[in-house]
Amino acid sequence: MYNDLDRRRRVLIMTYQRYTEADLAWRRACATARGWFPEGDRPPRRMIGGPESPVRKIYDRRQRALEQFMAAERKLSQARARPDRKTPGMLLLEFSSA
Repeated sequence: MYNDLDRRRRVLIMTYQRYTEADLAWRRACATARGWFPEGDRPPRRMIGGPESPVRKIYDRRQRALEQFMAAERKLSQARARPDRKTPGMLLLEFSSA
């Protein structure tokens, strides 16, 4: 039981770190891409990145990392809510007088 929770916590931490790294890369890529345009003609952030562009790939990686983080968080929550299935059953001992 506790090993499962520990493993789920480690996965949650790992996926969160991946997400924060991907989010930072996305923010940097957006800032760089917006810098290509003059101040008055900058497109809105939602319009940057066509289907095959490097910016779109960075965004897709960020989105995948976010989905994995949310799934890991949900699985940890489910593992915490699960009753302890490793509860030992009743042990019967017989004593015989010899």
